[in-house]
Amino acid sequence: MNQNNPQKERIFPFVWPWKGADNENVSLGKLIRLKSFSILYLIIIWSIIGILGFASTRNCEGTWQLALQCDFAFWVKNLREAPLIFVRNMFTTLFLHNGFDHILFVSILGILVIVQSHEAIFGFKTTALIFLSAYLTVAPFFGVFYTIGLNLFPDSVFMQFAFERNWMGGSIGMFQVYGALATKSRKPWIILMIPVVFEIFNLSVLGIDLHISLMHLMATFLGYGISVWFVRR
Repeated sequence: MNQNNPQKERIFPFVWPWKGADNENVSLGKLIRLKSFSILYLIIIWSIIGILGFASTRNCEGTWQLALQCDFAFWVKNLREAPLIFVRNMFTTLFLHNGFDHILFVSILGILVIVQSHEAIFGFKTTALIFLSAYLTVAPFFGVFYTIGLNLFPDSVFMQFAFERNWMGGSIGMFQVYGALATKSRKPWIILMIPVVFEIFNLSVLGIDLHISLMHLMATFLGYGISVWFVRR
């Protein structure tokens, strides 16, 4: 784990994808070792697209490829109807994406900017743990939240919508790693406010679902809290 002081002195603790933890030149072999989780994740998600094509958040009957990916995506309804599948899909939904915009967002901003920077500084194990744990914290939290919410407010369009589609992709893991990376900034509050502004823009200009923004923001601040806790230990 490389946590040198020069990284701590920077406001934006990002590194170039082809550089080491302090933006120094490294050999190809060392680069692959430094960023093996990021590389492995990219290989997996793009291989799935190459083999199965894109998934869908609602259309699960068009082809067997769509049906298969729907079966392994995260559905809130499974918490009550199929709890074992609900748990299984927390480990699979992060590899599925529903369009070029979705996978490019995760691949470029998520992996090539955020995750590989964190991995170069903190290492494979810590990065993988923080990335994957988002699907064991944020995902079940909102599964429980929407399930209880629908029971209490059965006429709520907001609660109903959470059950009408599935939720997939690497963005929750990416935002949780982003929050963790903020601990290496000289001014972490600046880093943490960027996703807040970003999600306000998404809601007001792009019209993204509020459900997605809430998951992204929870992942960001949870990632920061987890990383602070690790540092203190």
